[in-house]
Amino acid sequence: MKSSYGPFAVKVSTLRSDYSVVVNAQGSVLKTHLQGEFAAWPSEVAQLLANDLNALPQHADLRESLVYCLLSTFCEEKQPQFELFVEDDLQWDAAYRLSEDDEIAALQYESIAPLVRFLKDDWVTLPENTCQNVDEMREADIDFVPGEIVNCFMDFTQGFNQYQKYAVELLQSIFGGIHLSMILLWVSRKVSSEDLMKSSLFLSCTKEDLESRKFSKSERDDIDSFSAKLDALKQALYLLKSRD
Repeated sequence: MKSSYGPFAVKVSTLRSDYSVVVNAQGSVLKTHLQGEFAAWPSEVAQLLANDLNALPQHADLRESLVYCLLSTFCEEKQPQFELFVEDDLQWDAAYRLSEDDEIAALQYESIAPLVRFLKDDWVTLPENTCQNVDEMREADIDFVPGEIVNCFMDFTQGFNQYQKYAVELLQSIFGGIHLSMILLWVSRKVSSEDLMKSSLFLSCTKEDLESRKFSKSERDDIDSFSAKLDALKQALYLLKSRD
């Protein structure tokens, strides 16, 4: 699965002139993550994938491209049925369970400013939830995320297509299950890739200095690098949605 056959280019499909396949330097069609043949995609989407793959380091795994993950999955999934589990997953969203440390909580709050603006007076912060499931939450009398927030996001995601639902699943697997709300806003183009990255560092408490707004050089480099991959995925979702 190494990108050792680049650079990649696009070749117009023999079936549709507005669709293209991605080929490697030898002219062979790209393979999926399961070694199947990559399908043709709308030419602007195929070009986006080729550009994203060419931006990877020479011997990187192709799956480091989020666009590749998206398109490869849908090449293999003939009848995709991805689902969102908003009501349950929101119970572990760290955006509603800020740190007990006031200084850290204040910076976490700043990092989710787009979410707070979106929810307005409905946003809340609750005690920590260390339970494994909702049944344990009930037994331990843990506060649930209010119905107003759950219903808001249930309605908000009602129109998500299969590509968007998969993207939510993909990003939850990358960032962890405690960032759902910001991911949903990102998928809907209401949050920038950089803001998603920064909030993930604060909410997961993996930022090097949790009591400072500043990021180290290595953190800044990571934010810039992964934000570019996220931006490419966001553009792919936009292009695919415009064809629904």
